[in-house]
Amino acid sequence: MTSEPEHRASRPSPRGREWSQRLRSLSRLDLVWGVCVLLLFLIAQDQVRRTLSFVVDDAYITFSFSKNLGTGQGPVFSHGVRVEGYSNFLWMVVVAIRYLFVGSGDPLPFAQVAALGFLAATLFGVYRLTRRAAGPFAALAATLLLVCCTDLFRAAASGLETVPFAAAILLGWSVYFAESPTNRRWSLLAFLPAALMRIDGFVPMLVVFGAELLGSIGQRRFSVKAFLRWCLPAFALWGTYFCWRYAYYGLPLPTTYYAKSVVSLGDPDRGFRQAFDFVRDYGALALLPFGLLAIVSGPRREALCLSLAVLLQIAHAVNVGGDWMPFHRFLLPIVPLAAVMVGWGVQHAWRIACRYAWLQRGVAELALLGALTFACVHLHMFSVDSPQEAEKLASAQHSIYHTRDHLLAVKDWMALVVRRPGDVLVTDYAGVFSVFTDAAVIDQWGLANADIALHGSTALVNPIYGKACPECYARMDPDYFHVDTPMLRSLTEFTNVSQVIPFVFTGPAIDRVISIRRNFAAGRVVLEKTGQVLWFLERRRAERRLETRYPAPGFRVDYPFEATSAADASAPETTP
Repeated sequence: MTSEPEHRASRPSPRGREWSQRLRSLSRLDLVWGVCVLLLFLIAQDQVRRTLSFVVDDAYITFSFSKNLGTGQGPVFSHGVRVEGYSNFLWMVVVAIRYLFVGSGDPLPFAQVAALGFLAATLFGVYRLTRRAAGPFAALAATLLLVCCTDLFRAAASGLETVPFAAAILLGWSVYFAESPTNRRWSLLAFLPAALMRIDGFVPMLVVFGAELLGSIGQRRFSVKAFLRWCLPAFALWGTYFCWRYAYYGLPLPTTYYAKSVVSLGDPDRGFRQAFDFVRDYGALALLPFGLLAIVSGPRREALCLSLAVLLQIAHAVNVGGDWMPFHRFLLPIVPLAAVMVGWGVQHAWRIACRYAWLQRGVAELALLGALTFACVHLHMFSVDSPQEAEKLASAQHSIYHTRDHLLAVKDWMALVVRRPGDVLVTDYAGVFSVFTDAAVIDQWGLANADIALHGSTALVNPIYGKACPECYARMDPDYFHVDTPMLRSLTEFTNVSQVIPFVFTGPAIDRVISIRRNFAAGRVVLEKTGQVLWFLERRRAERRLETRYPAPGFRVDYPFEATSAADASAPETTP
């Protein structure tokens, strides 16, 4: 027999009985819903694993401003260069939070975690917004489309603002739809994060402004007082931000805009082709009927607003000529909005199918599942549907290899090139070297250099990346240039300065302006243990001797074609 104390111990606790009752009360649909959520989580986890290594040098341009802001230097570039070389103000501020706690190191992991947090918020927001006019499984279908979109995860891994921008747009529309049309108060303010997140964030703000204006007039509920009460606070705050940045930086738009203002001149059809590739490679045509169905028989007002937002964002991307980054940077923010419309359409397609006999209903269900499966497969990186998509994936792999193995790998070498904080380093990789050196960086593409952005041209470069301006260097008085990739070379790679110049980005053209051959000396940062060398060019200055130095343990900086340095380098090292 069991004793009384043992019998009591074997009884389940009240909390255990409560959970047991809850589990028994779950329906079969609840269990299916739980399995679907688990599947979404596993797919998302796999996507993170596949894309987390992605990195791009451009993200570090923003990080440079974040570093200076977070360490008390203000929103300036590299070493005190006052230029608006970023177009993502609010994201720059978010990354700056990291520097309030850690003043050095690589900010990319923090930016990735923050961006993935915004991605999780986007998934939840899409589910909630779809549920406004659809059931839980239609909402899961919309969320599944996002989870299968590899580009969303790659964009989050990049450390750029693309995913936070998409989340901010979704937030704005969610608040707008939740607010009563007869009592608008705060919904336009909800679009302010999007307007501050990216310089083109005013586009969704203007879309909702126009939608509300036309809607209120059409429904005969327009009131000047109520409309101004709704829109003035948001526009006043955005106007204050615009006036501050104009006063601080001196230009009405970021230098990134001016540097890429002629993208379409060299290839006027590029933006259209990228939009076409986006629709084709994402399998969007299979989902188009569901989006149209949401407009026709779903929540018509909401669906019309989202469709207008989607179409205008596509038009904006086409107009600016697209972007080179391998995740459809300008088009990706519409994916959550389009997924919501698809979810609404799926719900109404299901309701229509349920009116018919089992055979017709079964055919409709198969068609619905087939369309969703087709799109999910195309959204995932496993499906390579065109030479353009294969080129995009190859570009992503190249960016990983280039940034990690050529730029981040030599950041310590490059830091040793700079003798004094504020020396002027000319580079075509302005991101990584602006974060990890003490140089005042000249961005050769003009993204973070107003002189090149305003006065440069595309004669020597691909305009999708920016501009070049050899004539501008006569005004800049640079101290250093570096060789292009591969940056780590052998000790005997060059035998004179003239041989180095062609390996500098646009070096021959700059040489004709400032006479690099006469005014600069060739230098080497040598890792003595391995013999790996970073070659650079340094301006001859009377107050600086071009002699061998040992700025860090294991490293030697010398000038092999200068008599004093050559003699020092041949002598044994005595003082580190």
